[in-house]
Amino acid sequence: MTISFKIEDNIVDGLRELGTKAKRVQNKATRAGSQVFAEALKHNTPYEDRSDRSWKGQREMDRIKGTKSVFKHMRDDIQLSGIDQFGHINAGFGKDTYWRVHFVELGTPNYAPNPFISKTVSETQSVYQTTVATVLKKELGL
Repeated sequence: MTISFKIEDNIVDGLRELGTKAKRVQNKATRAGSQVFAEALKHNTPYEDRSDRSWKGQREMDRIKGTKSVFKHMRDDIQLSGIDQFGHINAGFGKDTYWRVHFVELGTPNYAPNPFISKTVSETQSVYQTTVATVLKKELGL
């Protein structure tokens, strides 16, 4: 006894269509999720307005050269990358502030750590997943 199974043409067409739009839908969901993280990171990033955010050596160099260096706040330099070949987006800080972030996050011998990045990751994990799932369901018509 032989049993044959056949997939109806409309199901095959639906699977083909799903395959062609899967990458676009995935990218849209990833972008939406990364925006959730970026907003939370902006909210959690410490904002210090009493300092010019320079260090002693830089202030000395400015004095010698007669210049005044101005450094961005970390909160004002949060950046998202484009989507890479693996479907990932990198969220972080720009070239003007990235080198300062680890001092705040991990602390120094003179200052206690303020793990704002770790806090943001743990706070946004479920919201990120919900956002991505919502976008995927909406775009795929589920």
